[in-house]
Amino acid sequence: MSEKSKMFLSGVVEGFYGRPWTMNQRMELFRREQKWGLNTYLYAPKDDYKHRMYWRDLYSLEEADQLMALICAAKEHGVEFIYAISPGLDITFSNPKEVAALKRKLSQVSEFGCRSFALLFDDIETEMCGADKEAFSSFADAQVSVTNEVFQHLEEPQIFLFCPTDYCAAFCTPSVQLSKYLNTVGEKLHPGVNILWTGPKVVSNDISVASVEEVSAVLKRPPVIWDNIHANDYDPQRLFLGPFKNRPAELIPKLRGVLTNPNCEFEPNFVAVHTLATWCKSSPGQKDVSMDGEDQSSDYDPHEALQLALTEWLLEFGRADSPDDSRSRGARSKREASDEEPMQTDGHVPGPKDNPLYTAEPLTLEDLTLLSELFYLPYEHGPTAVAMLNQLHWLRSNSAAATTGAVTSECEEVNEWRQRAEKFDDMCAAVVQMFNRLSNVPNRRILYDLYNYICDIKSGVSLARAFVKTLGTFTHSLDIKLNKSL
Repeated sequence: MSEKSKMFLSGVVEGFYGRPWTMNQRMELFRREQKWGLNTYLYAPKDDYKHRMYWRDLYSLEEADQLMALICAAKEHGVEFIYAISPGLDITFSNPKEVAALKRKLSQVSEFGCRSFALLFDDIETEMCGADKEAFSSFADAQVSVTNEVFQHLEEPQIFLFCPTDYCAAFCTPSVQLSKYLNTVGEKLHPGVNILWTGPKVVSNDISVASVEEVSAVLKRPPVIWDNIHANDYDPQRLFLGPFKNRPAELIPKLRGVLTNPNCEFEPNFVAVHTLATWCKSSPGQKDVSMDGEDQSSDYDPHEALQLALTEWLLEFGRADSPDDSRSRGARSKREASDEEPMQTDGHVPGPKDNPLYTAEPLTLEDLTLLSELFYLPYEHGPTAVAMLNQLHWLRSNSAAATTGAVTSECEEVNEWRQRAEKFDDMCAAVVQMFNRLSNVPNRRILYDLYNYICDIKSGVSLARAFVKTLGTFTHSLDIKLNKSL
């Protein structure tokens, strides 16, 4: 086996629904992957028409130039570019012309310099057409037959991935071990083809060694994990900035690789990709962290990985230039200082009665930690978010007791309620402060990817803050009336 065929695939799959990333964003991803030690990029944006809906159509000259530039950039950064195609929406597996169209499309991409490929059959209807029912004994047989034929047509690439329709345990009937579909795939798919798997669910909270061993036995090969833990395309109101978590380091020698399919927005994925890279560097076979991340005997600690990522990400917020500005950056560097337009505040000194100049406060690591904990993971809030929710619930549940305490002059309950209310107010103020600092960061590209989310969280926190103040005002007014009556 070659080194490439034995390589542990680690990196990113652009496989979400929604607006695909730009060419410049992908170029920046390759730079980050190289810096952090990741080695793979799987091109599979669902809303690229020629990847999925119009998979038969060849790329135009302009599109070909873009793909060639992308493939070349990946190679320059030591990243394996895997081109994926999803013909499952309407392919007739038994029609030779359809199979020929699939081969023609992949051959075209091969001419662009691509050497690694993937066939994806996820998120499609499982009912076969009449012609396929006559030609194949099952849906799995149809997929495997075409995949094997394409694999051989491409002269058995060293990296070739297959995504089954039943790509997680929750889809398997009646179970992973007894799934006729998976057993057919495992028995008949060419052993040189690797299989993608998302774990127990589409979005898996945890992926255990036992679950991977179970599916590996059925597939007769270790899977490549397509990890949706940071994906947000199924809920556009959520964003996930927590660490790669609940995947034991012991998985590494039992897998062919791990590719994260992260948030649709490019810039917030700094944390997802960075922490995955940290996990990939952890020593296999070591005891992993417990579910709460408190086990210090592991080589990978999600809390430490998160802080490493946030510390490095903080530097990016301070950069006025961003990946999409690379062309203009060179032009600006050549300008003379005298050619630069002066800042609006240059030379302006406020008078004694004028408004002072507005000075933006710099973003801090504490701000980024708070941001991450408010937008943590699909099944888990960060510690600060949990504390805020618990505090709000307590204040609401005990407002009646505090009111009774004021009326009956039992001040202990009232004092505790007020102390908790003040603490909650301070936490809300920190969120507003974080929003204000983020709004003034020099790197506007990051801000624009975050802006809708931080606006929503600021509004929600402000409403909760006003609600608690209303409860406190009512309690305080009763207390005043009681004191006056005494």
